[in-house]
Amino acid sequence: MTKTTPTSTTSDLRKLVDEIPLMADTRGLNPLAAVPEPGGSHVLLEEDLVNAEDFIALAHRCGARVLYYDHDVFNAEDFVLLSDANPLADGPTAEEQLTPEAARQLRKLRRAASRHASHVTVVVMCFMTEGLPHMWIARAAWHTELTAERDLFLAEHECAQEIRQDDENALKAAEQQRMAADLAENPEFRAATKHTHHHDIAATAYPAPDTTDTDELRAHQRLVRGATRDAIELVDAAAHRLYTALGRDLDALAQEIAVAGITQGATTVKARTLVVSDYLLTKTDGYPPPGRFIDRLMIHVQKRQQPTRRAPLAEPLPLG
Repeated sequence: MTKTTPTSTTSDLRKLVDEIPLMADTRGLNPLAAVPEPGGSHVLLEEDLVNAEDFIALAHRCGARVLYYDHDVFNAEDFVLLSDANPLADGPTAEEQLTPEAARQLRKLRRAASRHASHVTVVVMCFMTEGLPHMWIARAAWHTELTAERDLFLAEHECAQEIRQDDENALKAAEQQRMAADLAENPEFRAATKHTHHHDIAATAYPAPDTTDTDELRAHQRLVRGATRDAIELVDAAAHRLYTALGRDLDALAQEIAVAGITQGATTVKARTLVVSDYLLTKTDGYPPPGRFIDRLMIHVQKRQQPTRRAPLAEPLPLG
């Protein structure tokens, strides 16, 4: 009849490691302090179903010649380690960001772990019969419980880290959005037609911080680049809306330009295009007109140009 024993205590497991070779010799088995890794099908027996002595007896009855066995020793120092979301970034470490309650739980876990330093956590035995590994395992109850507490703590910590990271990302996104809105309200930025000009304006508006920290400088540059990109999109979208509305009646716009005398004195197509473009910048609060829009508009403006009237030729003097 198989004996049922509870999960082993620390002293039981340490004692068991020493007793296995003796019990194996008694059954005519050769003890070998190594356990093969099961690569496929295998039989696994837990200590709460079969005790160590009965497992060795089973190996003898199955005709095994070698009894493999091994054990693990607890490393208390590496039991509870917190990983930083970005270990290369400057700023507070993962532990420094813990709440007072989380820091207290961490200290408690580490104290409990230190009490079990170098204790045996698990003992494993194995024998082969008919090409199939039969394995037996006994775990220390304290290690099972402590590992469960550690895993729960780390899961909560990782969740808190993700929340902090989400908060940081949200703050960065909000700051980038604010910067983009400010740039899009800048008439000089709106009127710029080249991206290099946009970036120069943004760099002037948001200069790099006075620091030698490379990571901080790069973070600032990424923020400014992102804000510039978003501002360009805002300006383009606003310009599209404005000029789409104006483009619905180019005749009326051309008439408005004619009445205002915008092109008066402009004697070339290039000059007329320039003054009309400047007028549109003023009318739209600094949004430059798309090339195709100005081309279409100038056709309507041109139609309203009054040709210069030539002075009448002098009447011939009457012959005497």
